[in-house]
Amino acid sequence: MSGPSPVLLAPLRLEALAARRGAPGCRVERLGMGPGRAQAAAARLQGSIPPGSPAVVLGVAGALVEGARPGEVVVASELSSTTGGSSVPLRSAAEVAELLSLAGLSVLQAPVVSSPTIVSGAQARLDAASGGAVAVDMESYWCLPLSADRPFAVVRVVLDIPGRDLWSPASLPAAAFAFRALVRSARALARWSPAGAFEPYYQKVGDL
Repeated sequence: MSGPSPVLLAPLRLEALAARRGAPGCRVERLGMGPGRAQAAAARLQGSIPPGSPAVVLGVAGALVEGARPGEVVVASELSSTTGGSSVPLRSAAEVAELLSLAGLSVLQAPVVSSPTIVSGAQARLDAASGGAVAVDMESYWCLPLSADRPFAVVRVVLDIPGRDLWSPASLPAAAFAFRALVRSARALARWSPAGAFEPYYQKVGDL
């Protein structure tokens, strides 16, 4: 590897456990759940992650489109928020998606939307998908300030799907698929060495 190992940013304890299991040589940081904790963690990490060191938000997500399966990996091509603001493209998406695909994971490179609350129910998923997103999480958009001076990516593993909400008993078996996919994703991400020299990317991401 020609550069520093990526820092893996996991919202929840179980996601951090999967990241550490898959990538024991990488630094893993807990973000906490939701926009407030994610934004506070991003501000704290801005000063402790060296500029130029890659950072990856790694966790689970809810699928917004029919046909998605638990354990599938979504690499965010762009991020938006259900609360408004501009959609922000992520330049490292294609490179990270290829890395994960080569590791044998089922990968989709597509827009991801972040919501301050859990999205459940058919209509709520349709509303969240209205801008083209295929998956929803609760933290990634509010971590965007970290992308200003380092390679940055968002990798989300599908946990709940349309018709099978997060708290449904039918979603319990999906947790095992998602955990294994998180471990495998972390293992692959540990090998990510962004191609080329990184140029600072100062972007406007709305009222974060």
